[in-house]
Amino acid sequence: MRVSHVSWLGLVRVGTLAGLLGALFAGEPVRSALALDHEPLLGRFYNSYYYVASEADYVRHRIDNVIRDMEGKVLARVSTAFKRAVSVEGSGKLRDGRLINYHEKVGDEVRFFVSPNPWGTGAGTCPLEPFRTVAVDPKRIPLGALVRIDETVGMPLPDGSIHDGLWRAEDTGGAIKGNRIDLFVGERAHGAVLDRHQIFYLRALTVRLAAPPPADSCVKKK
Repeated sequence: MRVSHVSWLGLVRVGTLAGLLGALFAGEPVRSALALDHEPLLGRFYNSYYYVASEADYVRHRIDNVIRDMEGKVLARVSTAFKRAVSVEGSGKLRDGRLINYHEKVGDEVRFFVSPNPWGTGAGTCPLEPFRTVAVDPKRIPLGALVRIDETVGMPLPDGSIHDGLWRAEDTGGAIKGNRIDLFVGERAHGAVLDRHQIFYLRALTVRLAAPPPADSCVKKK
């Protein structure tokens, strides 16, 4: 049966109201129900989180390895344990204060560069930002897009503020393929923020497109 324009608008209003009431009684963010009206659903994605590895956490390990740049120059002498950690997380803070960032592999060895950004660098020249950057598979989520993750709306953050659910898809990861996303939390201890908000490892999260990538996105810059 064809729905007239007036009837269709009425159904949308009723549907939105029902969604709002359902969200309230279920204890879910009202923003999630409102988002259905204009933010396209990208899908459900299973989450993990990542952070800046700190060399200070590995001071008891013997220094027996090196961090090299793309030309093979030694950037730092470190423990194998720390090098393994920073290779997995993608960025790490050296004891001398420098922030090193994954560049690419040369053979079997991960090579790094010194990032000018305090938390490291994502895709292109994008600075990583705790609780704002999310690593995605560009085949599933447009790289550079602003996305809303429903389950993070209303999440209390370490600085006392409340998350609005908006994240920037400005990073990628070797294991982040298909329906996987990786939330950047900055410090290792801040992973507990997600746990307290019931966002556990590999929980399916609802991701919506809040805004497409801008023409001058940092993901396109080198």
